[in-house]
Order: sequence, then structure tokens, then C-alpha cells
Amino acid sequence: MHYVIISGSTRENSQSFKVAQWLATQIENDDASNTTDIINLYKEDIPIWNDTAWNSDSELSKHMKQYKDRVSKSDGLILISPEWHGMVPGGLKNFLLYISSQHVAHKPCLLVGVSGSIGGAYPIAELRMSGYKNNRMTYIPDHLIVRNVEKVMNDHNFDIDDGDDKYTKERAAYSLNVLYAYTGALGEMRKTHDLLDKRYPNGM
Repeated sequence: MHYVIISGSTRENSQSFKVAQWLATQIENDDASNTTDIINLYKEDIPIWNDTAWNSDSELSKHMKQYKDRVSKSDGLILISPEWHGMVPGGLKNFLLYISSQHVAHKPCLLVGVSGSIGGAYPIAELRMSGYKNNRMTYIPDHLIVRNVEKVMNDHNFDIDDGDDKYTKERAAYSLNVLYAYTGALGEMRKTHDLLDKRYPNGM
């Protein structure tokens, strides 16, 4: 399976990107046939959305095609959001404006919140309320919150029992297993059911 991981921080050397790299490594370790692609919003040139994005001939649409193509290749997705002032960063919400049902409809997505302290829940709540309505991305019931992120997920050693780090790694591994199950199930569903109807391009 191919997984696209979107690291939603626009900071250099962000902890969100560290978490993205950890998850990508774990996914590939879990199954040698798995592949991953990290879209790091710090490094990528993602312009502020405007309605010329709806015109396939516009410069904006042409520029964003590379990112849409990368997302389209996914069997499953992971959205990683740091908690900035209790919110999802604008860069991540902006990126989601470009993604349509053509790219991610009925593909499973694991939500990951990241906090430097004991937060991280607000981005999960915000994303569960938005970001999927028109693109039909399927947020799975399980999610992951990485708290005290600077102190955890700095390696792949599961044997050292130092509390938060071991728990976070084991919880992440569990969440990935849930994602794998949904990836297989929804992949079969997409093969056997035509769930996109041109009469209803957007959610209600």
C-alpha cells in the first residue's frame, strides 16, 4: 500500500515533520511492500488558494497538479497538525482547499495532533469538523495525539520503558494498524462500488 503523509507545520525543522518521518519509517518497517510519500508544507511552495484553482488551464492549477497527483496515488493518508494557538495551522487548511474527491474520495485518513506540551486535541476536533466535506476523505475513528513531542518518537526503540515515549510509540503502532485495516477494506469498496456521482460533487 502507498501512504501519503502531510506534515502540516510550516516551521523549519518542525516536530510535526519528525513525527511524519517516524510514521513513514514505521509503515515501511511493518510491511516491506508499503511505500510512503511525505508532503512537508515547510518545504513545498503552496500558494494561497483562490478560485483560479478551479480552472485547469490557470497557472495556479498547473502549479498544484504535482501535489494533487501525489495525493491521488495514495491508498491511505495521514494528516499531521501541530496545535498553534489551539488551531490547525493555516497552511494545512489552505492545502486541503486544493484537494477534491477526484484525489481522495473514500480513502482512509489517520489524523495526528502534535503538541509541545499536553495539548493536541483541538486540531483533531477542528479537522473532524472540516477538511473532508467536499473531498470525501474518510477520517478513521481512531486518531493519534503526540504530546510532549520533543521528548518522544526520537528513535524506533520500543523496549525502553520510560513512560510517555513507550506509550506514544505503542499507541502510534496501534493507530497505524487501524489505518492498515481501513486501507484494505476501503480499497476493496472503491473497486466494487462507484461512489462518485457528477450530480453531487460536493457534500451537504
